[in-house]
Amino acid sequence: MPDRARKLGTADWRAAFEDRLHAQARLARLGHWRSVSRRPPRFVDGNQAHYLHDGRLHLQWMIAAIERAVRRVDLEIYIFKQDAAGTQVRDALARAAARGVHVRVLYDSIGSAGDLSFFDPIVQAGGHVVEFNPVAPWRLRMSRIGRTQPWLPAYRDHRKLLVCDAPLCWARRPYTPGDDPAPADECVDENRCALAITGGRNIGDEYMTHPLGDGQWRDCGIVMFGPVACDLAEMFDAMWFHAEGPDTHVPRLEAPPAGNLAILALSSQPGFINLLQWSLVRLTQQVRDELRVSCAYFVPTVRWRRALAQVAQRTGRCALLVPMESDVPIVDAASRHLWGRLLKAGVAIYRYAAEVLHEKTYIYDRTVTVIGSSNLDPRSFKYNYELSVVVVGQTFAEPVIEWHEQDLSHSERYTLDAWRARPLWQKVTDWFWSLLRSRL
Repeated sequence: MPDRARKLGTADWRAAFEDRLHAQARLARLGHWRSVSRRPPRFVDGNQAHYLHDGRLHLQWMIAAIERAVRRVDLEIYIFKQDAAGTQVRDALARAAARGVHVRVLYDSIGSAGDLSFFDPIVQAGGHVVEFNPVAPWRLRMSRIGRTQPWLPAYRDHRKLLVCDAPLCWARRPYTPGDDPAPADECVDENRCALAITGGRNIGDEYMTHPLGDGQWRDCGIVMFGPVACDLAEMFDAMWFHAEGPDTHVPRLEAPPAGNLAILALSSQPGFINLLQWSLVRLTQQVRDELRVSCAYFVPTVRWRRALAQVAQRTGRCALLVPMESDVPIVDAASRHLWGRLLKAGVAIYRYAAEVLHEKTYIYDRTVTVIGSSNLDPRSFKYNYELSVVVVGQTFAEPVIEWHEQDLSHSERYTLDAWRARPLWQKVTDWFWSLLRSRL
């Protein structure tokens, strides 16, 4: 039986989906002479996860995890701003390195452009910092096969990931969103477990220090305990090697079972076959009841537009949340040009008005949730290294849906009549930028 005929989230569906994904992974490896995937993606059981709706909470978790790590801390980030939030994270990393923790930081050259001396405290404390694909070709590192890395300025590391060891009691204690990740009366359990934090947030004040509704960009994050954190640690190791990071002995992470969630960690890289895009489209094709999408940069391909239209026609419940005003206006224009067919098919398009929308969240049939760094645009699928997690479980999806409903209440629904009534100058502008959408 094809996997699309099975109910999303069941054990049979996971096995069938994984089999198809492995077949795609074998094809993808044929197109990459230097793949960053060490093994085919897999669902792993026994995980615990918390949705981080507030960037301030996301920052608290990051700082607490770095401060309590005793073995290793790996951080991979696209934008590492040199502001208050960035300074807090940098100083926590430097303190961890100073107390003997193995610290590795991988940041993107374009996303984190700035004074390179900003990272000196980490290096001086004994940590390792690597700039991914430097914009300045004279800063390229020598590769392990004896020649200089190719200079490919369009290929960017857009992933956001923190992996470290943490007290095992963190994974086993009850947690309510808003709780302090490391309370003063915390248990003194010396047993360790693996922790991973990922999502769409970069490190910067607009993501992590301003209050919700008062300057904080609307974004997403997830903190995970359990075996999936080890899979994510392996993905960081592969990317570190790919970026020519120095070879060092890295302590292994322990991953005792921490919950009952099945999670699949999924990375992608530039190339002809993109596993993340295939997975998102495949999930969309299997929706039976409803689909919810929050996307900061929505420039869908023909295949994506067809899949969303089919969901709307089949279920009558397909909600798409996009920014009212994006931080990249030309993406808004190119996206708007493509909305006509979706609106005609019944896709409900909402424009988020409270703040800048930077979220990348997908909820399928109130059961399967995808959170990560990837948008629905050509840049994410053709030029970026991306990372997302597929979380199976209604208990995790419920709070994500609650926040999605709140977001819709702060949004304006965009209608087909409004799309048709756009002024001529806007129609021409939208059309023009849509011609360049393969580069957006």
